[in-house]
Amino acid sequence: MRSVSNAAVLLLCCVPVTLHGQATAKHAAHPAACSGNALSPADVALARNALESYNQGDLEQAKPQLIKLAQTYPCQTELQAAAGMALADSGDNAAALPFLDRAYTRNRSDAAIAFNLGVAEMKSGNTKRAEEIFSDLIKRAPGKSDYHLALAAVQMQREEFAAAAASFEKANAALRTSNVPASLDMRIDWATALLKSGQPAKAKDLLASAHEALKSAPAQEILAASEEKAGNYAEAVKHFRLAAQLDPSESMIFGFGNEMLQHFAFDSAIEIFKYGVSKYPASDLLQMGLGIAYFGNHSYDLAAPPFQAVLQRSPQNATAAELLGRSCEAATSTSVAGCDTLQAFADAHPENAMASLYAASSILHQATDTRDTARAELLLQHSLKADPRLADAWYELGILQQNRNQWSESAASLERAVEERPAFPEAHYRLSRAYARLGKADKAQAEIALQQKYAQQSKDENNRRMQEVIIFLTAKN
Repeated sequence: MRSVSNAAVLLLCCVPVTLHGQATAKHAAHPAACSGNALSPADVALARNALESYNQGDLEQAKPQLIKLAQTYPCQTELQAAAGMALADSGDNAAALPFLDRAYTRNRSDAAIAFNLGVAEMKSGNTKRAEEIFSDLIKRAPGKSDYHLALAAVQMQREEFAAAAASFEKANAALRTSNVPASLDMRIDWATALLKSGQPAKAKDLLASAHEALKSAPAQEILAASEEKAGNYAEAVKHFRLAAQLDPSESMIFGFGNEMLQHFAFDSAIEIFKYGVSKYPASDLLQMGLGIAYFGNHSYDLAAPPFQAVLQRSPQNATAAELLGRSCEAATSTSVAGCDTLQAFADAHPENAMASLYAASSILHQATDTRDTARAELLLQHSLKADPRLADAWYELGILQQNRNQWSESAASLERAVEERPAFPEAHYRLSRAYARLGKADKAQAEIALQQKYAQQSKDENNRRMQEVIIFLTAKN
């Protein structure tokens, strides 16, 4: 989705910010406080040359001369405005503001000076004053589209989307009066305002009627978002696909793939993210998308390598470590590429209980003759030290102890697991085994009943966790 700052870009494209009223030897009359501040003959010539350079686009030559002249003649409105515009054109809006403000204070009736000041205020982040200036200009000339577009840009920046949509509509009405069609860029920003203000149907209609939108990736992206908000998912997919074809950028491919994830179309998402990773192999975002698509498709063995790739490039990425851990935990194979990376992450982050848990789980998932159970136990102890209430860590420890025939110790660990999470069917089942080995038949039978009771809740919990994984990318983007 286009950022709201694009409205400001649209403004400057459609409304050239130029200086009106050049400084000459015959300058406007000023208040009495400035009497006697006329330019010297030499400075008249210097000002003329500086303004000529400025108008020819030679900013490097004009700017220092205009600044010096404006500082020497603070009552010369035209020089203040020219120096301010030269600074603004070079991107230094903060330095431009004092000059433009002095020009505006001395001649509020000059609409060009007011407009230029408003643009500089907006680009400096002073949106409240910019809004006031543009609103005043609209009162003076309500039929001027430039002013409505400027106000819309400020309102977008302030995230006043409903107000911005109304301003775009007024700008369009003014353009229609002059028989000038709204540009596609203006329509896109207008549609963005409509979409963000909860009017997806209007956003769709605005762009659907523009033939050139078929060749615009941003327009197609907004149309996709509009269809999605309206619940028309099949149409949304079509627009996302076209957007990605028109603009095969990292962000656009991600947007299309993420759209597939939201609708659990994992096979399609896998193909999209595989293409994205082949095109942008260094993209952590697309690697995460690919891993999540595999995870959602229950291809846990294939989900681990993309998460490992992200973790190797970004060793501090706790989210990648957690998703890698989830994949390794759920994998069916006893040897999954990438899972060994978890141990290094856990060692570097002993405070991360989940990292130590997943690292231990990945070891315990290995073939019996290769697993390092002592290492796994140490990692589980680190996990429980970081979070003594982590039920999964108590559960894994209980399993490890059962594999060692430490049934009393196992019962204690599993009792702690179900204490921390009563609806933990696997832990209840393992606890029933421990009780049976310890000759506590009644307790064993009670745990079997609890396992059956919570089995459905566990399935619901797994579905919830799956949804958390699926929406992860959306939340991060």
